[in-house]
Amino acid sequence: MSKKTRYFLLVSGAILIVGLGTGLVASYLGLPVSLSSQAAGPAELQYVPPDAAVVAYANVRDVMNSEFRRRFRELEPPSTDRDQFEQKTGLDIERDIDSVVAAFMPGTDDLSARPERSAVVLARGRFEAARLEALALEHGGTAEDYKGKRLLTRLDSGKADADGMAVGFIEADLVGLGSAEAVKRAIDAGADHRNVASNNDLMRLVAELDNSNVWAVGRFDALARQARLPSEVQAQLPTVTWFSAAGHVNGGVNGVFKAEARDEAAAQNLRDVVRGFLAMARLQAGSRPGMQQMVDSLQLTGEGTTVALAFSIPSEFFDALEAMAKQRQGNGR
Repeated sequence: MSKKTRYFLLVSGAILIVGLGTGLVASYLGLPVSLSSQAAGPAELQYVPPDAAVVAYANVRDVMNSEFRRRFRELEPPSTDRDQFEQKTGLDIERDIDSVVAAFMPGTDDLSARPERSAVVLARGRFEAARLEALALEHGGTAEDYKGKRLLTRLDSGKADADGMAVGFIEADLVGLGSAEAVKRAIDAGADHRNVASNNDLMRLVAELDNSNVWAVGRFDALARQARLPSEVQAQLPTVTWFSAAGHVNGGVNGVFKAEARDEAAAQNLRDVVRGFLAMARLQAGSRPGMQQMVDSLQLTGEGTTVALAFSIPSEFFDALEAMAKQRQGNGR
């Protein structure tokens, strides 16, 4: 990425980071910062193309106001980059972003090779559109109207087939971020009323979610390719077709992961694998209170082709994590 495009792409990059993980918690736990849902899904799904393979929803506001976030905020190192970003864009990620939807579409590209071209992020919040457009133009971007929506694009130089990163102002408080092709597809989905709502398999999973502020649903094969697991590892995984993950973040984290296997035999194999993992985890938890409570909360259920694993990460676990982080800070001085 050229230096000339840095501030333009920071807008999409920073919001995506908020949607999928933030700060110290994400680096220690590998957990998404905030995802939320209602039974029928958020309104932003009207802009998700019908062939979406994975969809996640982030309730940034809910999690940023949670005890989970508050207890780790003071442990984050000072960041001049964050201050410079706000000065340039007028955007405070924690204050101005309310929610984020992320979707991955197979399209015609190889997801494992160029996943960024097949993803779109829809961020709802408060944006200074004129300021962001001026910043984009200053750093070599272009502005155009596409089906009545303002679209800012920056082409990657030196590439004959460059499909630049784009920011689309879809609604007064909603922007689309991703490749120009992906953002245009999101605008098309809303304008033509041909969106993920017609994807019955995926929407069935969304409809099963409770009042969680963390969820993601989709095809397991697409998730595995995004994770870029080695082929030999993927070959050992049971045949899983669909997955869903939902949770609630406040003082701790409670949630459930569900998988649908191709057949009952594959589901039984997966349950056996999970049982082995749980037995090993309980042995390793030892006498550590936070870890012990978390492991004890793991509950394996499911029947037929469905496998479900519920979990609860108590506040004691984060007490231990916080103490470990403070010890690292002290050793670094």
